[in-house]
Amino acid sequence: MVEPDTYIRCAAVSEWRRDGVLSHRTAAWLYGWLPEPVVFEATIPRALRVTPPDWLRLYRRDLPAPSVSMVSLLPVVSSAQALFDCAVVMPERDVASLVDAELNRSVDPDEFRDLCVTHRGRHGAPAARLLLRHAALRAASEPERVLGRELSLRGCPLEANHPIGPYSGDFVDEQARIVVEVDGREFLSEPKVFRNDRRRQNWIVREGWMVLRFAAYDVLAHPDVIADEIVTAVRRRSRR
Repeated sequence: MVEPDTYIRCAAVSEWRRDGVLSHRTAAWLYGWLPEPVVFEATIPRALRVTPPDWLRLYRRDLPAPSVSMVSLLPVVSSAQALFDCAVVMPERDVASLVDAELNRSVDPDEFRDLCVTHRGRHGAPAARLLLRHAALRAASEPERVLGRELSLRGCPLEANHPIGPYSGDFVDEQARIVVEVDGREFLSEPKVFRNDRRRQNWIVREGWMVLRFAAYDVLAHPDVIADEIVTAVRRRSRR
């Protein structure tokens, strides 16, 4: 007997409960954000009482019409609702990168913020609001995203990928005139990248900025230590 694939299971859920909507991590898979789910998830009207199969988890909630979309011919919660639902049920460490990535790419931050207000009393909503508050919206890489969140959690958010004259910095504090650079492998392995970066840094320093450089490996290994170092430097120069 052939095991039904993920799409067939999603279609079976929609056929079984025509008043249901695929949601949470199942919706995230349909939007292309997450790997195939092991347990499927759907939302049904609050008044319904049904017993699902063991591979399906149901949530009872009345969804307004704007919260439902069609994806691959299946009824699915909107992208903003799917992201909010994932923020409510997934572990913080796993969902933080998802929130940062999709708020940059496929979900309107204002829609996500509205859902945080609408679902203020819902279990997990405070976690979703915190994820939004500290989102690394313009990070260009995973090390930058991790560092951006660490800085925000310390009450010291820096502008990501911010312009400085003809150039830009990975993180910039204009008041303290500090630029933070996160160097990846290409910085060490490609001579042209290194030479261009030297010219860029010399210009920035001549204009009166302090440049702090960190290897991407160190950022991922010790983001808290590096964030503390940056915060100390920013606050010291701001006082001056």
